[in-house]
Amino acid sequence: MAARIAGIGQRAAGDDGVALAVLDELGRRSLPEGTALVPLRDAMQLVDLLQSSEPLVLIDALLASPAGLVVELAPHELSERAPQPSSSHGLGAAQAIELARTLSPREQGSELRVVAITISRPERYRIGLSPEVAAAVPKAADHVLRMLGGRNA
Repeated sequence: MAARIAGIGQRAAGDDGVALAVLDELGRRSLPEGTALVPLRDAMQLVDLLQSSEPLVLIDALLASPAGLVVELAPHELSERAPQPSSSHGLGAAQAIELARTLSPREQGSELRVVAITISRPERYRIGLSPEVAAAVPKAADHVLRMLGGRNA
């Protein structure tokens, strides 16, 4: 199945870069034909991605305990987790999704699925992932491939 896989994160903020690490891992694997890997630095970039009818898998860090769990969420579950932040970014994915729906309610045709990796509060100016979050990267990549019906290798 052709799809887009987007990861939101900042590599210079420790565990906040986990989604980008998952994209790196997926880039080393066999992906279904037509699959695009899309790194995002900011959740606002989701607004444009949601204007397409192509399926979209969003990978993001989720502030929750314990760190290093891989969870699949429905888009509406992102906003249901408030007031606990659903993203380590200023504007979270839930707000960007809601903004896209508000701006173009008729054009929300894409199937959106969310894979999150739980992290502790990210540290600014720290490159690299904590051991527990780094261990979740291949698990998250496996999960995304299963969602797409692809192979794990």
